[in-house]
Amino acid sequence: MARPYGSRDAEEREYVPPVRDKKRKGLVRLSPMVPPEVHEAAYANAKAAGVSMGKYLAALIQRDQLDTSGRPVWANEAFGQSDQGQLPMTG
Repeated sequence: MARPYGSRDAEEREYVPPVRDKKRKGLVRLSPMVPPEVHEAAYANAKAAGVSMGKYLAALIQRDQLDTSGRPVWANEAFGQSDQGQLPMTG
Protein backbone atom coordinates (compact mmCIF):
# COMPACT_ATOMS: atom_id res chain seq x y z
CA MET A 1 0.00 0.00 0.00
CA ALA A 2 1.33 3.42 -0.93
CA ARG A 3 1.93 6.11 1.67
CA PRO A 4 -0.57 9.01 1.78
CA TYR A 5 0.68 12.19 0.09
CA GLY A 6 2.86 14.21 2.46
CA SER A 7 3.10 11.51 5.13
CA ARG A 8 6.83 10.81 4.99
CA ASP A 9 8.68 12.26 8.00
CA ALA A 10 11.57 14.27 6.52
CA GLU A 11 13.42 14.26 9.83
CA GLU A 12 13.87 10.47 9.75
CA ARG A 13 15.80 10.55 6.46
CA GLU A 14 19.41 11.49 5.77
CA TYR A 15 20.45 13.40 2.65
CA VAL A 16 22.15 11.25 0.03
CA PRO A 17 23.67 13.28 -2.81
CA PRO A 18 22.60 12.15 -6.28
CA VAL A 19 25.10 10.76 -8.79
CA ARG A 20 26.12 13.38 -11.34
CA ASP A 21 25.97 12.43 -14.98
CA LYS A 22 28.51 14.19 -17.23
CA LYS A 23 26.05 13.97 -20.14
CA ARG A 24 23.58 16.14 -18.18
CA LYS A 25 25.97 19.10 -17.75
CA GLY A 26 26.25 18.48 -14.00
CA LEU A 27 22.48 18.59 -13.42
CA VAL A 28 20.67 15.96 -11.33
CA ARG A 29 17.07 14.78 -11.28
CA LEU A 30 14.53 16.23 -8.84
CA SER A 31 11.25 14.39 -9.24
CA PRO A 32 8.73 15.07 -6.48
CA MET A 33 5.19 13.72 -6.60
CA VAL A 34 2.55 16.45 -6.34
CA PRO A 35 -1.23 16.72 -6.83
CA PRO A 36 -2.32 17.40 -10.44
CA GLU A 37 -3.44 20.96 -9.67
CA VAL A 38 0.00 21.80 -8.23
CA HIS A 39 1.67 20.36 -11.34
CA GLU A 40 -0.64 22.42 -13.56
CA ALA A 41 0.13 25.61 -11.62
CA ALA A 42 3.89 24.98 -11.73
CA TYR A 43 3.73 24.36 -15.47
CA ALA A 44 1.70 27.51 -16.08
CA ASN A 45 4.01 29.62 -13.89
CA ALA A 46 7.14 28.28 -15.58
CA LYS A 47 5.63 28.86 -19.02
CA ALA A 48 4.68 32.44 -18.09
CA ALA A 49 8.25 33.02 -16.88
CA GLY A 50 9.59 31.60 -20.14
CA VAL A 51 11.62 28.82 -18.47
CA SER A 52 11.46 25.06 -17.98
CA MET A 53 9.82 23.62 -14.86
CA GLY A 54 13.27 22.54 -13.66
CA LYS A 55 14.65 26.05 -13.95
CA TYR A 56 11.50 27.47 -12.33
CA LEU A 57 11.73 25.10 -9.33
CA ALA A 58 15.47 25.77 -8.96
CA ALA A 59 14.79 29.53 -8.86
CA LEU A 60 12.09 29.10 -6.20
CA ILE A 61 14.35 26.95 -4.03
CA GLN A 62 17.33 29.30 -4.40
CA ARG A 63 15.16 32.24 -3.33
CA ASP A 64 13.64 30.47 -0.32
CA GLN A 65 14.14 32.56 2.82
CA LEU A 66 15.24 30.66 5.92
CA ASP A 67 14.89 31.54 9.61
CA THR A 68 17.78 31.38 12.08
CA SER A 69 17.35 27.61 12.49
CA GLY A 70 17.53 27.02 8.72
CA ARG A 71 13.80 26.35 8.30
CA PRO A 72 11.85 28.13 5.53
CA VAL A 73 10.11 31.18 7.04
CA TRP A 74 6.73 30.07 5.66
CA ALA A 75 6.98 26.49 7.04
CA ASN A 76 5.21 27.10 10.37
CA GLU A 77 2.16 28.50 8.60
CA ALA A 78 2.09 25.67 6.06
CA PHE A 79 3.09 22.68 8.19
CA GLY A 80 2.93 23.68 11.86
CA GLN A 81 5.68 23.81 14.45
CA SER A 82 8.92 21.96 13.66
CA ASP A 83 8.94 20.25 17.05
CA GLN A 84 5.76 18.31 16.32
CA GLY A 85 7.94 15.67 14.62
CA GLN A 86 5.54 14.89 11.81
CA LEU A 87 3.91 16.76 8.93
CA PRO A 88 0.11 16.99 9.11
CA MET A 89 -1.83 14.40 7.13
CA THR A 90 -4.03 15.68 4.33
CA GLY A 91 -7.02 14.39 2.56
